[in-house]
Amino acid sequence: MSSFEYLKTAIRQQGHTLQQVADASGMTKGYLSQLLNAKIKSPSAQKLEALHRFLGLEFPRREKTIGVVFGKFYPLHTGHIYLIQRACSQVDELHIVMGYDDSRDRQLFENSAMSQQPTVSDRLRWLLQTFKYQKNIHIHAFNEEGMEPYPHGWDVWSAGIQTYMSNEGILPDCVYTSEEQDGAQYQAHLGIEARVIDPKRSFMNISGAQIRQNPFHYWEYIPTEVKPFFVRTVAILGGESSGKSTLVNKLANIFNTTSAWEYGRDYVFSHLGGDEMALQYSDYDKIALGQAQYIDFAVKYANKVAFIDTDFVTTQAFCKKYEGREHPFVQALIDEYRFDLVILLENNVPWVADGLRSLGSSVDRREFQTLLVSMLEANQVDYVHVEEDDYDSRFLRCVELVRALVKA
Repeated sequence: MSSFEYLKTAIRQQGHTLQQVADASGMTKGYLSQLLNAKIKSPSAQKLEALHRFLGLEFPRREKTIGVVFGKFYPLHTGHIYLIQRACSQVDELHIVMGYDDSRDRQLFENSAMSQQPTVSDRLRWLLQTFKYQKNIHIHAFNEEGMEPYPHGWDVWSAGIQTYMSNEGILPDCVYTSEEQDGAQYQAHLGIEARVIDPKRSFMNISGAQIRQNPFHYWEYIPTEVKPFFVRTVAILGGESSGKSTLVNKLANIFNTTSAWEYGRDYVFSHLGGDEMALQYSDYDKIALGQAQYIDFAVKYANKVAFIDTDFVTTQAFCKKYEGREHPFVQALIDEYRFDLVILLENNVPWVADGLRSLGSSVDRREFQTLLVSMLEANQVDYVHVEEDDYDSRFLRCVELVRALVKA
């Protein structure tokens, strides 16, 4: 390999032609071609500097040490992070190559206790967000479709990964791993030094398989950027004065976690002077968007479970009740946000006037509850109907439902 292979890689990656590069660097195409192929013994320093400047490369060039880490990161966990942080402190440039294979990844999910399957984009986002402030770390995705799953298929995989790294301009000096047996395989098949970090898991004793089988048991090993993926969401629904807000607060307190308040109430105070009679059709998309932001915030900072006061079906039900029609934006959020547990409170506790409520009669309360049930069913939302008519029994019933969800 010529000493200017990195220049060839930069030209190819940036999509330039040799003529374009030669013109921009003040040399002929023939001179550039000979230079790139190391046929000029004493190239002009001025031409080299111009070439590097055009390609956005450092000059004079300092030889960098380059490391690589391979993994599925299914999911990313603190053991991976420890390995990567150790590796990036030993090299100038570290490349993380995330392997994905749709059929293999699907099988991993089906054999796990995870409630949803992480996409390739999910896994890339976890890596990108976790290491976004470390400029010497670069993230890549490598398609391993058709390759025999680990720990087999080293010959096919190594040929594929070498081609991929060559195309990406990744020329590693060493590969980092926590698996001693993998270190020997990397060295044999890739021909580069393998450095094994913490093979006994003395600092961070965790694996992706353990998290896939019981994420809440290993919660402390799940990184901040990954935790929201595993958070279970519990939506508490019901008509006016059904005790939703108080119940959500109590549940969030005892489970030591976050909650999303009903944004519609805040909106009435902040935009309508505290009187819901001023509500109109054009307000419902803004209310739904605000509710979505509240939910996203609660999930991001939750401890295993997040409680949601009022969902989008309820917002749509109020829109239909007051405006006589449904809102398409609210419907889009109904389709997008699906909760792990939906609890519908029967409207059978005393009605309390708080200045915002207008459906206080028994007829109004019954009609709205019927409307809400019909819309839940129309949107194929499974729910648990909690019919206890005293606050303590209702609270204990919901605690058991949530405990069963978290345990499952």
